[in-house]
Amino acid sequence: MGRIFVLGALVYDIVFEVPDWVAPNHAVHASALTLSPGGKALNQAVAAKRLGAADVRLVGCVGADIFGEQMLAALRREGVNTQHIAVHKSARSSIASIIVHDNLPGFVGAPDASRRLSEEQIRRALAQLRPGDILSVSFELPQPLVRLALRLARAAGASTVLNPAPFFTRDAFVVRYLHLVDVLIPNKAEAQLILGTDESASDSLARALLGQGVGTVVLTLGAAGSVMYTKDAVLKQEAFTLAAVDTTGASDAFVGAFCRCRALGWGLTRALEFASAAAGLACTQRGTMAALPHLKAVNALLAGA
Repeated sequence: MGRIFVLGALVYDIVFEVPDWVAPNHAVHASALTLSPGGKALNQAVAAKRLGAADVRLVGCVGADIFGEQMLAALRREGVNTQHIAVHKSARSSIASIIVHDNLPGFVGAPDASRRLSEEQIRRALAQLRPGDILSVSFELPQPLVRLALRLARAAGASTVLNPAPFFTRDAFVVRYLHLVDVLIPNKAEAQLILGTDESASDSLARALLGQGVGTVVLTLGAAGSVMYTKDAVLKQEAFTLAAVDTTGASDAFVGAFCRCRALGWGLTRALEFASAAAGLACTQRGTMAALPHLKAVNALLAGA
């Protein structure tokens, strides 16, 4: 069984569910409030561990404050390896305010410690990679560090998974290292930004990404499910019909579940279905880490599908 290394941000999430979006000089009272450790890397690591991955290692930074302490304690309770998480005495733990309206999230971030992840720390952590391991990285890191991590993983013979989020502004630099990505998991908007195109057809976007050297492209399409492209095949996966209350953690549940499946040696088809089930279940609970499903729940959903 391969080990999973996840690089990125640890962020303490403050999630407000509101009846309307916040506007200037306008107060909105939340109907629900959730406080929870979060950040894409933390969520993906916890998701993989809850779903049965044996060895999950998180690489990142927190501040020497109560939020950092709570995130580290939560990770240890979940069984995630925290040996590669640095604690910075001069930095504050990253915090995000997440506003959820009609099941859709908006974000206000205050990153600090998460930005202290260094090249030296990455090299030290990824020196432990070996063939059969999985590296999962997102755009919580600066592009040069993403490329460095992918290069180190490829040199070690590990499989690479890139979730290009958060991603809001076109950056052509990413195209230079797509050949280092075994599995790319974007949504449609992220795929458009990577390619610098307004093309909306999933097939065209995915094939253009494959043309840049990506091994497998998994486009996540929200309520429309997901579709996986390789050079030889296309596989569509319908979304599971569940009562959604908050979609905030769905993407991270999907990525963590997919990495878990690949670490177990599962094929792409089975991994896609499992990840889709995990993402669907994450939408049925409020919050981020708190909403990530356990293996028993995913197996029950798949058994009844």
